[in-house]
Amino acid sequence: MPFDVTPACKNVQILDRDAGKVVVTPRVKKVAIVGFASNTLHLVPWQDPEFEIWGMNQGYMHFHRQADRWFEMHSPEFTADVRDPEYIPFLQKCPIPIYMIEKYLEYPSSIRFPIEDAIAFAGRDYFQSSVAFMLAIAGMEKFKEVHLYGINLAIGSEYFYEKPNCEWWLGKLEAMGTKIFVPHASALLKQYRRYGYFVDREPNQMTKILLQGRVNEYKQRAEKLQNDLHVVIGAMKEDEALLQIAEGQDHGADVVMVPSPPPPPQPAPQQAQQPA
Repeated sequence: MPFDVTPACKNVQILDRDAGKVVVTPRVKKVAIVGFASNTLHLVPWQDPEFEIWGMNQGYMHFHRQADRWFEMHSPEFTADVRDPEYIPFLQKCPIPIYMIEKYLEYPSSIRFPIEDAIAFAGRDYFQSSVAFMLAIAGMEKFKEVHLYGINLAIGSEYFYEKPNCEWWLGKLEAMGTKIFVPHASALLKQYRRYGYFVDREPNQMTKILLQGRVNEYKQRAEKLQNDLHVVIGAMKEDEALLQIAEGQDHGADVVMVPSPPPPPQPAPQQAQQPA
């Protein structure tokens, strides 16, 4: 999928595919990391020349101009996406550096993510999402400002594993003096209620209880309908068998009643031996 190359786009050249080294012209001090969540994508500074714009995975579908760097940190068997048949062609034709687990011949712009350097920079091996790898590069290259758009990490495994990992990285960069910008609508770096000061730290608790009750009711109804479906299918198959018998009779076949085989003989009960 082609994108407009605007004056805000940077010239990013690959220096070393094995080491994951690139050079950016002009060099800027701000980076916008862009994800998928639609509630903050309208805030992305697409045409601000002071920013590099980084994208990830299938997020190119939301981009308004060519990104400056791309991240696809999944093994090859998980890279393809049946929901987006254009993704692999996008990676194959991508004109900007793509950070990947390894460099691949089929992706000419792929460069190996410098995982060893990232672990050393973090002081631990703690990478639970694409965002973590992107924040590591931003930290290692000493960006002065890091902005996150389209990133909530608020549902399912994202909430349990990826969100705390992302917030750890944001804390690390902030401790280094990096200015962090997270839109108010994002779920990152946000508390609903301060612990100890408010009783209800989950404002949607009653709503969730109501919805869970509805889910349980629908599940019971679905199970009953499924049982009824099995009964109907069984009756249908029985009538189909009878229909075949009737059709066979019409064509001259006889109905032969085959008796069921007798049950196997049961062994005679053993008599208890009398004590001597």
